[in-house]
Amino acid sequence: MDAVDGGAKGAARGGRVTREEVARLADVSTASVSYVLNNVPNKVSEATAQRIFDAVEKLNYRPSSLGRALKRGSPRMLGIIIPDFSNTYFASMSDALETEASREGYSTIFLCSHGDPEKEKECIAKLASRDVDAILASFALNAIDLATIRKPTVRFVFLDHPDRVPGFKAVGSDFRAASRMATTHLIEHGHRRIAMLFGGDPSEYNDARIQGWAQAHQEAGLATGRIYHTGFTRSGGYEQTLRILDMPETERPTALFAGSDLEAVGALRALHERGLRLPEDMALVSFDGTVDTLYSWPQITSIQQDPEMIAKLAVAAALHPDECDDTQIAPFDFVIRQSCGCHPHAS
Repeated sequence: MDAVDGGAKGAARGGRVTREEVARLADVSTASVSYVLNNVPNKVSEATAQRIFDAVEKLNYRPSSLGRALKRGSPRMLGIIIPDFSNTYFASMSDALETEASREGYSTIFLCSHGDPEKEKECIAKLASRDVDAILASFALNAIDLATIRKPTVRFVFLDHPDRVPGFKAVGSDFRAASRMATTHLIEHGHRRIAMLFGGDPSEYNDARIQGWAQAHQEAGLATGRIYHTGFTRSGGYEQTLRILDMPETERPTALFAGSDLEAVGALRALHERGLRLPEDMALVSFDGTVDTLYSWPQITSIQQDPEMIAKLAVAAALHPDECDDTQIAPFDFVIRQSCGCHPHAS
């Protein structure tokens, strides 16, 4: 009988899978398994580490909590997966999560997924192998994908995810209501052609931000504008706005709604380079409300999320799940600044 079957049957019998079984399945030494699971740098190749993580996931291996407790006490550790540390909003979120976890007496391990679903799976395996008490993450993975890899002994909390996900806790702002409010504000200012700069795939119309944007158009009896794929980056917002500005003035949008502040900052640069004035020639509203919107010129009107409140709710959901609803909605503010003034020639 080979090692794969032996490991699987061992788990099926209810016995704890051992580190030796992981090593056999990955065709490595037990020392290599220890190096990888304890994050010892520069000891094994990336390919070898990936084989070990694959074996850990296949065998549903988890290091002994008792053994760890004897060595260094209870882990009291939260694993946190963030898609982009360079994003100002997620930087604020990370700081808030660390602060809230520390207040509860927990340490944190942060991993970056770069918004890649496959990378997210690797991050989950790494954190599960570290015996964290819970994983909090802003996922690109959908609920179906997560259900296939979720470890029953690891609690998951969605960040920035206001919709109910069966089997998971979820915390976030009401994206749909926020986007509807921002878009309605532009419509009330006379705009009839409002494009959306959106980081995700434009074909994924299930995103709540898109739904709110579309709902505002429908309620006003307007045809929805076009969605421009920006990849949630400054460069994406910049390039797509230049593309918009290449359109004839009679056809191009008179207002832009950016799905995040990153796209908005990129769009603002493109508008400045082309000599357009905000809000006289083009209005701009964004989503997130980070410090970038306050120090831009002009200051950008934005949906302002509350990362401190989201962090507080998320950590509570991770540590005290029986006291928390499966879905918790954090409040948001619509902060009106200088970039969304009334348009002089609505048509």
